[in-house]
Amino acid sequence: MRKPTDLGGAAQPARKPLLGYSDLRLEAAIFLLVAVSFAAVLGKSAITSQTMVLSSQSGRFATYGYSDAENGGRTFVSVDPRKPLSWSCDIRQGAAYPYCGYGLALDVGGQTDGLDLSRFQTIVLRFSYQGQGDRLRLVVKTSPEAAVQAKLKGEQMPLAMDIPIVQGRNEVRLPLNQLAPEEWWVASHGLSTAEAAPNLETVRSVAISTSGAKVGHLAILVDDLTFEGSYLSTEQFYLVILGLWLVLSAGFLVWRFLHMRGDYEARRRRQAEEAGRLAEAHAAAQAASSAKSRFLGNMSHELRTPLNAIIGYAYWLERTALDAKQRAAVKTVQASGEHLLAVISDILDVAKIEAGKFELLVAPFDLHDCVAGAGEMFRLPARDKGLDFAVGLDPDVPRRVEADEKRVRQILINLLGNAIKFTASGRVDLRVSLVEAMGETARLRFAVDDTGVGIAPDQLDGVFRPFEQAGDAADRNEGTGLGLSISQQIVTLMQGEIGVESTLGQGSRFTVEITVPVPKAEVEATGPATPRLRRLRSA
Repeated sequence: MRKPTDLGGAAQPARKPLLGYSDLRLEAAIFLLVAVSFAAVLGKSAITSQTMVLSSQSGRFATYGYSDAENGGRTFVSVDPRKPLSWSCDIRQGAAYPYCGYGLALDVGGQTDGLDLSRFQTIVLRFSYQGQGDRLRLVVKTSPEAAVQAKLKGEQMPLAMDIPIVQGRNEVRLPLNQLAPEEWWVASHGLSTAEAAPNLETVRSVAISTSGAKVGHLAILVDDLTFEGSYLSTEQFYLVILGLWLVLSAGFLVWRFLHMRGDYEARRRRQAEEAGRLAEAHAAAQAASSAKSRFLGNMSHELRTPLNAIIGYAYWLERTALDAKQRAAVKTVQASGEHLLAVISDILDVAKIEAGKFELLVAPFDLHDCVAGAGEMFRLPARDKGLDFAVGLDPDVPRRVEADEKRVRQILINLLGNAIKFTASGRVDLRVSLVEAMGETARLRFAVDDTGVGIAPDQLDGVFRPFEQAGDAADRNEGTGLGLSISQQIVTLMQGEIGVESTLGQGSRFTVEITVPVPKAEVEATGPATPRLRRLRSA
């Protein structure tokens, strides 16, 4: 195949597709990366970080000290008034469990009792320590859940955890989720695990106390207590959900797009392969059709010539002096030859129609003589079967029309032949009527009615298919099943319509409608044409 060339004769390069499949993958990856980046920005902006620092300069708390002196012990807390977060104590014998501590009462003078620390996750303690032991204890007092407050009669719940320490400077980071209720307190109040669940929404105080204290002196200087955390508000939570949906939607769209693109490419390949196979099949079919046409042309010449000779000699022999037995034999030869010639003619007509070489030879002819001639061909066969046979033309049917007379006659012969063949008693009628006349055009209807065996409803759709016949096996053996198929093809070429109505056991009606030109002389002879519509009477 030659490539397209420009005016200068140089071959033009094949046009590259606008987007290649690999390019689409790169662009899809870029789109997904942009979507993930945008979602990450939404997620980061949705998380709010917060910090709260309690120091000697914050002023939002009141200090207090406590020791075993409350329970009869001899330990006392000493506070430096110049340094609110600086304290010391001497652990002395005199109590079963000696201890001392120093705390901060939170949100003094505020609108609420205590502070909400539920949005913090970590507490950072910065302090200096001198004394005995290697640990202290962080104690947070908070209001319990509302369902337990009545049971505790307003008493606060102590939450505690140990603080590992070293001598000198300390900076300890502790997760707040490790705060747990004091076991002795829970047991003394008879609370269940669910009732003693930590609640940091209303914290009243934060304190540092000794843990397993030994006799001796200790001093603590607290720089600050820093609460750190992050949280999501309702609006921010929606932003996170939006970011997740964005990533999921983008991923799905990319997957779907690439999947559809892959399907499209595969379908294009299949279509190209199927087109190639169809082209090969079409070429093979054309070659087979050409071979069939050549074969049928040769067969037409090779078979029709000797058959015509046989039929001609049979006619000649019939006119000679023959006894009854010889005359019967000659009639058999003549009938067989005519039948075989008709079959060959039908097959050739079907082949021509399929090959698109069937042509209509349109010329003016006498429609009345054509119809009468077709009727005369079947008058004797109908009389031999004892049938009432009638051919009628309505008075307004034009005499001369323009059409292929041979094919019109062929249609009538096929319809009348079938009607007589499948009718054992009763009648067969051919009626020609004018359906509509408009100027130099007439629409004609040919109706063939019979009182024969009729056609079963399940066989109506197949009567116009080649090599298919309705009726019982005995009747079907008398033909090839091509007559109605050829008639339908001829009517279609004439841009007409053919139809059938039948009732099993009562008979059938075949109708053909075609539109034919009427010669101008015929129109002028019959007077000015006026539009009119006339329907056939029921037979």
